[in-house]
Parts: sequence; structure tokens; C-alpha cells
Amino acid sequence: MSFVRLATVAPDLVEEIFRRDDSELSALSNAVVAWAIGQVEIEDPRLAVALSALKERRVSDRVRDQLWELVQELDESAWDLQESEAGDETLVGYAHAFARARAANALWYSLFIPAASETVADCMYEAQAVAGDVNGLRNVVRQVLANTYPTL
Repeated sequence: MSFVRLATVAPDLVEEIFRRDDSELSALSNAVVAWAIGQVEIEDPRLAVALSALKERRVSDRVRDQLWELVQELDESAWDLQESEAGDETLVGYAHAFARARAANALWYSLFIPAASETVADCMYEAQAVAGDVNGLRNVVRQVLANTYPTL
């Protein structure tokens, strides 16, 4: 196993992921994305198209590329806010922009079908970064593995 970013915040989840089969990985990825996106407001048709493609398990390179453009735009917006010299409002704006970018990036990782341990780990890493909520992520994983968490 190569370096996995999720190991820096939740090594227990990395171990859990690498023990799962394709169907469990897909369920985990879908639930984690639903949880991450549910924490932010993103109004963009590219996000809606990507969510629909994921739900239908019909993801194309075009869908992935368009979502990647959105991720890049959201990241640039966050960086611009981070670099500005304004006060508390800018910090709040940066936090929201950062969270939106991380949620969109979690979705982008989930678009790799079939799901692989590495992409699900990256999806989870991005999802926990939305609000810095590793325990929330752990709860989603527990619920999915107990078949009680709704997915997309």
C-alpha cells in the first residue's frame, strides 16, 4: 500500500477500507459523498450531473473532466480568499470555499468506477476535510457497514 493521505488523520479507516470488496467500497464512497455534499451549499450543474452519473453508475470521462474543472474553480476561489488581507468575513468565506472545494473533490474521487481502496480513501480524506470531522466520517462508515446509512 502506497502513501494514503487518510492515514494521517484516520489510520483505522484506512485499515477498514483495504479489507472491503468492490460493492462495500462503492457503498462507502456513495455515502461519504452524500454526507460531505450535505454539509455545504454548491449550486452548479456540473455537480448535479456528476451526482446523477454516480447514482446511475454511468460515469464518463466528460463528466469527470467537467467536475474536475469545478474542483479547480472552487480551489482557486478559496486560494484567492486566503490570500486577501481582509478580516473575519474573509476567513469565513475562505472556510466555506475550502469546504465546497473539498466536497466536490470527494465526489470527483468517487467517480472512479469500479471503486478502489485508494480512491475511496482519497474520497474519505476530502470528505473529512469539509468540516474537519473525522468522527462524523467514522460514524458514516460504521452505519454503511451496518447497512443503515442512506446512500445516493
